[in-house]
Amino acid sequence: MKKFFLSMLFLSSAILTISQPAENWYKVFTGKVGNLATTVHLHKAGKIYNGYAWFEQNQTPMQLSSYNVPKTDSILISGTASMVSLVLTGILTATSFIGNSQLIKEGSPVKAAGFQLLVSNEKTFSPFNYYTAEANDTMPAQYKNYSQFNYFSSAVWPTGTKPLDESLKKFIRTSLGMKTPATETGKYLIETKNKLSKGWKAEYVRLTPKETAELGMSLSHHEENTMLVMHENEKLISLAFYSFLEAGGAAHGNYGTSVATFNKQSGKQLQLADILNPQGINLLPAILEQVARILYNAKNNKPLDQNGFFVKKITPNKNMYVTGSGIGFMYAPYEIKSFADGEINLLVPFTALKPYLLKSFQ
Repeated sequence: MKKFFLSMLFLSSAILTISQPAENWYKVFTGKVGNLATTVHLHKAGKIYNGYAWFEQNQTPMQLSSYNVPKTDSILISGTASMVSLVLTGILTATSFIGNSQLIKEGSPVKAAGFQLLVSNEKTFSPFNYYTAEANDTMPAQYKNYSQFNYFSSAVWPTGTKPLDESLKKFIRTSLGMKTPATETGKYLIETKNKLSKGWKAEYVRLTPKETAELGMSLSHHEENTMLVMHENEKLISLAFYSFLEAGGAAHGNYGTSVATFNKQSGKQLQLADILNPQGINLLPAILEQVARILYNAKNNKPLDQNGFFVKKITPNKNMYVTGSGIGFMYAPYEIKSFADGEINLLVPFTALKPYLLKSFQ
């Protein structure tokens, strides 16, 4: 179990530098980074890339997001966690992503290796449409205010009608706030974008230039909502809904990721009771503490709240996902650590839970 825990440190952040194909899509790339079997769930919307990457030997998903790189024709996609960084620099085509990688761990030499990832045609991975909506606006010059409106939303959408597809659609609708099942997803995203953009303009046009100048950047609105495929294998699929909002002159934006895992055969969203017996569920706080202490180098015997945590005990929450390696729990900023620590992703390996797994997970 100790060996597995130590391997968890290899999965914390990722950076991909890639060229820019034109169309929007969702694709799964598989192959090797160095000698590590790797899967990348990549979602492309114009010049924006989002997704998740994970290694086969330790299936902790790493969130990926994109940024424009000044004075180049590349896109920078970077993970959000800490501890270790994975940098992939190469050429992305319609069927492959090939280049060089760097594995960077603080206090250790950089490990460089080549990588080759190809678009997977395996039936393991489910097909999805990918819908997006984006808006960027500024206030007219006469208002003397540099506040901006930036909005981006996207969502994968199943293409079938099986029980799994219907369960995924329900989770997506709920996360996006879609109250009418018959509403077409792409249309809903665009309508929501237009409504928010119109509301932002209505907020400042009723003010005088003097009033808007005095309000400063408090009129800015930055929002992002993305529904992505996080992880998938033969039996399970996990979706992740990331949301960010900064408005009204707040010191910083608020964000978080909601995750859910579904049984691909039945379509059921998994809960802890579907995976562990009662004894295993009762032991989870102690195992979560061990995982957290290793990840955050808390080697002393002091309580967690004396090691940079906001809590004395880490309770498993309902924001969980399941991979081939274990059960992961996502904690929002401020939930168990400070905002500066970001989201906390704790994956409990199945090796630590083996005596307590139900037969379907043994």
